[in-house]
This record gives sequence, structure tokens and C-alpha cells, in this order.
Amino acid sequence: MLAEALAAPGTTCPSLATANKEPLPLPASEHLTYRVEWNPPWYLFLLPPIEAGEATLSLAGETRYQDKKALKIVFTARSSGTLIRLFGVKIDDYFEFTTDPETFCTHCVSKRIREARRMRDIDLVYYPESRQMHLREVDVSTLVPRVLRDEDHEEIAPCVRDLFSALYSFRRTELTAGTSRRVLVGDDNHIKEVEVKVEKRERVSTPAGDFMAWRVDTVAIFGGLFKSGGQFRMWLSADERKIPVKFEARASIGKVVGSLQEAR
Repeated sequence: MLAEALAAPGTTCPSLATANKEPLPLPASEHLTYRVEWNPPWYLFLLPPIEAGEATLSLAGETRYQDKKALKIVFTARSSGTLIRLFGVKIDDYFEFTTDPETFCTHCVSKRIREARRMRDIDLVYYPESRQMHLREVDVSTLVPRVLRDEDHEEIAPCVRDLFSALYSFRRTELTAGTSRRVLVGDDNHIKEVEVKVEKRERVSTPAGDFMAWRVDTVAIFGGLFKSGGQFRMWLSADERKIPVKFEARASIGKVVGSLQEAR
């Protein structure tokens, strides 16, 4: 449910169509570490919040894509502690996103999902000039990897952002209560129009300290934000960096909460 790197061999992404350019008031690189807890759904009310593991989000710096500047964003999620002891759930996910440094429209997404017996390699490439994208999904849990999907999709909008590219793009916005923006967010072959709205400013406690932060809600215009429905909320520090100091992802399986542990 948290999100999902390295393009498949030989895969390249075209340069994006021109778009309005904005300054980039973000650090050249950034590494954020989160402590993650799982709050069970209501029907498991006897279970308290459970330590689930650790997640990291990195603006890994400038790279080259099709001989043009691009940014690399990396997200990882690893289970630990009580979640493994109680349920034997071992997660070791690695997601990488290559995105345009000015528009934050996504070039490519690559996911290496390792969640218990579910082991998938998923690679996605956007072709904005022809309004296409290509998706390839391979099950690598078997002795001989099995291709589950290898398909093209037509009539794709010229600018689609993955969840994290959308987040970094939003962080360039001057935030006040009521600030909102609509964006197309893609997750595999699911693309949804999402409204991102600043609700209010409030104090948030995390392992990294207390922060005054803007609470930001995301709402899919049609259906849930995730494939299984659900909602995503985050808190951005009320300063120039606008660091995501906390996030909540709600779905039928309960609520996942990530709190900032370290920022560098």
C-alpha cells in the first residue's frame, strides 16, 4: 500500500513535452527515514498498534535520461519487529522513479516488490508524445520467472505523476489553509485524478521531534486513491523545506502510519 525501481534493460523514456517551468526550491538531495506502525482494522480491535518496520524516501539527486536532466526518487519499505513475530510478514520493497526536474511528470517507474511469497518486478515507461505507456510485470517467485503482463496502454495524458513525484511537486507550492491542486497520479495501469488540499496547520510529534506542520489530505475524484480504495494523508513541515514529517494510509486492512525518524 505504500508505494513502489531500475528500468528494465534496454528501456528508455522520451523527453517530456514542454510545460510551465517553476523554480525548484528543493535540496539537491534528501534522505528521510520513517518509523512505520500498523493500526489493525476495527474487527481486530483487541490488537494494539503494531510496529511494522521502516520506510525511507530519498531525493537521490540528478541523473540523465535520454540525454536530458532527470531526477531519481527512491522509496523503500522493510518490515521488522512485531509484525514479523506475530504474522511472519516479511517485506523488503524497493521502488525507483525517474522524473522530470521541472514538471515532475514521471518518465519511468520500476518496482522490486518482495512481500512474503509475493515477489514481483514491475517496470513502467511513459511515452507522452504518443500518449502511450508500457507495463511489464514479472513473477520472480518461481524457479523460472513468469511474465504476468507485458502490455501497452493508449490515450495516456501527457503528464502523469507517481505518488512521490506528485508529493515533491506539491512541496514547491506556497502552502496556506485551503491551498489545493488537482493532479493525475499513476499506479501501474491505474491513473486517477487526485485533489490535494491543505486542511490546517497543527503540531505533530515524531521520533525526530515536534513540528508545526500543514495537514494535507488527498482525495481521488473517482474511487479510492489506491487500487483497493483508501485514503492518504500527510503532514508537511510549516517551513521552507516542507518535509513530510508524517503520513497515514487508510485502507480496508487498517491504517499504516509513518513518523519521521531522521532527515538529512
